[in-house]
Amino acid sequence: MNTYYNEITAKPVNTTDSKILYKIPAGAKCGNGDLGIVFDNDETDLLLRISKCDFWKFASGARGGGGIKTVGTLRFRNIDLSVYNIKQYFDSGLLQCTFGNCTMEFFVAPENRVYFEIKAPVNGSLPAVSVEMPDTCVSRNASFNKDGICCLTRQFADTDLARTSAVAVCLKEISSKTVDDSRVIRYCVSVVSNFDDDEYVDKATDMVLHCDYEQDKLRTCEKWQSFFAASDVCIPDKEIETYYHASLYHLACCMGNRQFPPGLFGNFITDDFFPWAGDYHMNYNYEAPYYCIFSSNHPELFEGYMTPLEEMRENAEIFAKLFNCRGYALPVSFGPKALDLYSMEGCKEHGILFLGQKSHAAYACIIPIMHWYSTYDKEYARENYYSFIYNTALFWEDYLVKEKGKYVIINDAAHEIPYYRCEKFRYITHKSQIEAVNAINSLGLVKLLFQGVYSMAKELGLNGEKYSLWEDINENLSEFPTFIKHGKKCFRYTKKGMRWRTDNTVGLQHIYPASQIGLSSDEKLLRIARNTYFINDRRLDDNGSNSYLPAGARIGVDPSFLLDGLRMNIKEFGLPNKLFRHHGGGIEHLTTVPATVNEMLLQGHEGIIRLFPCWDKNQNASFKNLRADGAFLVSADLTDGKISSCRIQSLQGRPCTVEGETLTVIRETDSREVEIVRTGNTLTFETKAGECYILKTSCRAV
Repeated sequence: MNTYYNEITAKPVNTTDSKILYKIPAGAKCGNGDLGIVFDNDETDLLLRISKCDFWKFASGARGGGGIKTVGTLRFRNIDLSVYNIKQYFDSGLLQCTFGNCTMEFFVAPENRVYFEIKAPVNGSLPAVSVEMPDTCVSRNASFNKDGICCLTRQFADTDLARTSAVAVCLKEISSKTVDDSRVIRYCVSVVSNFDDDEYVDKATDMVLHCDYEQDKLRTCEKWQSFFAASDVCIPDKEIETYYHASLYHLACCMGNRQFPPGLFGNFITDDFFPWAGDYHMNYNYEAPYYCIFSSNHPELFEGYMTPLEEMRENAEIFAKLFNCRGYALPVSFGPKALDLYSMEGCKEHGILFLGQKSHAAYACIIPIMHWYSTYDKEYARENYYSFIYNTALFWEDYLVKEKGKYVIINDAAHEIPYYRCEKFRYITHKSQIEAVNAINSLGLVKLLFQGVYSMAKELGLNGEKYSLWEDINENLSEFPTFIKHGKKCFRYTKKGMRWRTDNTVGLQHIYPASQIGLSSDEKLLRIARNTYFINDRRLDDNGSNSYLPAGARIGVDPSFLLDGLRMNIKEFGLPNKLFRHHGGGIEHLTTVPATVNEMLLQGHEGIIRLFPCWDKNQNASFKNLRADGAFLVSADLTDGKISSCRIQSLQGRPCTVEGETLTVIRETDSREVEIVRTGNTLTFETKAGECYILKTSCRAV
């Protein structure tokens, strides 16, 4: 079965219902990391919705009407949709379509060109193609012909906007010929914003005038083949495996513009009214799509992540001072170029949507800390994120309170406090959240923050004056609160305040993604984690399945429980295009399958590489070039209950520790055995950067 392939055999069923559930499009989708197209239709015509990561309306305020907007629509008239078939080829980026007696091919090239080819009988009617721009949200639209090219522009340029945004779409028929009684017509569509080029209209017209269908098709195919060559997994459940590859494909389709990383809904924006303005939500939503990218060996998808955080630095300092702290603090949401999507008149928290949470900047640091441990790229860390992490640590140095030798977090909510209700907000209703002590998710995030900044600083030789303080915080941050529920010791949401919630997975995010509990943890702590995990089955959580399921792998729950959870998500929320339609969020759910599968097959977050740590050893499986912390690429095969092969490539030359009863370690370049040091059930060996090592074993998998 080709798990890089998907077939859609019916028109997408969408709705104008305002609920978030129905904003995730069901139609076929493709993109290049910036530009995206989504298939849709109305009663008569085929529609392609065009969106772009950098096309936002820069209106300020939480209720100011700002946010990401759709670019426009390609309309195909005179087309028979009674026969509807679209084949998605993820590993080539191509869509092959059949509509009635017409066949079509679509792809989005690495540069922002959409190409399509229409093949129809000579004696039949050919689809007519046009471009439309929406007239909502007070945009200024224009259309004209230039050098025989159909051009349309859309612009938000009112004087009360923080900045102007504009986009041009140009359509041109680039060839037409007759082949075997069929007409074959090719088109090119270019999409250019004013953030791409000041002369965006001229640039767009030039792009269609100088396009090359075959060359760009080859480049598109090579791009996606190279992308999927970076890593691979092979598991018995081919539906899960297909969703694994499709999820990585959809993430890569919207993670390519370094200045405008994807907001809540990536680049499948089909109208101007996506919830929460499609913004950057910092209490997990912005971060969640990146959970899986490092273990999947796609660190290149991280490239744009820090941009909006860096753009908020000046504001982050101001926000920190509101709490009498140095460093950085962030609101719950904002947009690119420091777009204010957080201020609200009448909000009882400085007029800014913090929603009672001080942990947003610490949560933002999770992903660069993941990058650090998985790459140990010192220069990249120094240039791209150490300063942000250091300044976030400064905030927490000031915000933490030391009581009886322990660092305590006060007045920091685990869940959002609805200050956005303004005059309708009632303090007494949310008193336990407002006065919370030691929210468990913040304890995990802050612990990871100080572990990460300390590790980076020592490797980079920076801020030595801070080491003793950071060591003290790491050693003496308050323990995770616990209580007895249903007769079992479980984690409590706060030490003082909220005890428990039956929705969401906040009470487990100190396990994943904050990485504070794993298979190396004390057995008592693991027992508490597992008790908490099973008290409330959150496999179908609208917000948290993307952390709940990987967390299960981290603490070693029954792998069948996790695989069943993935199947449940696919059945309940999976769409024909392999996106997930949840009530909350958008692209965040694309991380669920790859993050969970990767953690089941390989773990390395505790400094120990574990092969198939949460996998049914009676099921054969294999993976290639998954990435483990320590900057190692690992490939392994599990066959008939035994690890039949294991190859580890060291990217940075760091010591490598592996769990299991490996007999020997062979350096691949010269086939020589390397010295190993055994400690209990692990072995450690020295490595050199770029070298590969073969682990020989005859034992059953642990």
